Amino acid sequence: MNNLTTPPPVEELDPQYVEDLRANLVRTARGAQRHRSIWTPVLAAACGVAVITGGVVASTRAGGHSGSVEPAGPQPTVAQQVPPKDSERINLDRGSAFIGSGVGIVDAAVARKCLAEKKSALGQPNPATPADVSLDGSYLARLQKTLPGEGGLLEPLRTTLLIQEFTTLAGVQVECYDDKLLYAFDPAAVPLEKSLKLTRSKPISGRWSFSEIPDGNSTRLFVSYTFAALPTTYYVELRIRWTGGASPWYVVPAYFGRGYATASQLGAVHRPGLTEVDYRAVDKDGKVLFSGVERG
Repeated sequence: MNNLTTPPPVEELDPQYVEDLRANLVRTARGAQRHRSIWTPVLAAACGVAVITGGVVASTRAGGHSGSVEPAGPQPTVAQQVPPKDSERINLDRGSAFIGSGVGIVDAAVARKCLAEKKSALGQPNPATPADVSLDGSYLARLQKTLPGEGGLLEPLRTTLLIQEFTTLAGVQVECYDDKLLYAFDPAAVPLEKSLKLTRSKPISGRWSFSEIPDGNSTRLFVSYTFAALPTTYYVELRIRWTGGASPWYVVPAYFGRGYATASQLGAVHRPGLTEVDYRAVDKDGKVLFSGVERG
């Protein structure tokens, strides 16, 4: 009969085995951070390893004293590398907004509010004034589908944006989406393509915006791209690649070399290495003229 008052002998583990076990757990813990596994803290506590969000691992010693914090080193890019052809294309363009005899549905009050902004979405000074609005000049109106996250809303009050493009009485070319100013520039002063340094090798340029919106128990990433392009560009396409794969390509037309492109993805976050945005300029025959990656 065993003596119950005497604890059984503890077998001393081989030091190399202990080090291998700790190293394997650290690797497992780092991978689990990406999937937010509920078991990571439990396993870490059981084996004497504390996992700290942000890529830092601290080893604990007997008696509860913390050891030195060791940096985890450079984190690899974890956005999945999905071939472009593996993502479907979704056209966000909803066609012309002209009605009746071809007169646009331009809203002068909305246009004036748009022109009241001091700077465009590209950050350039606005050379136009609200009084410059003319319904008789060159005018183009079209509708564009919104995605979850537009304006910080998961369920937008409007399912489409009104894109208005016109020339003011003073000759300033303007583009607005709803009452937001995308562009306003005087082609006689500085053509937009020159101010943005567009070239044949890079026929598209613009400004990016990223926003994260809580969506249930997850997060939704919304990306917008206000762009200008050379006349050879007929379409601009965006997609989000993140740890879970890739979104569809969201496609918008580049009317008169300008436009507003968006993409939205549930589960993606705007973090270095975790998310990348692919974008490309496409000509009228479907040929890709330029492709790039935006990391924000």
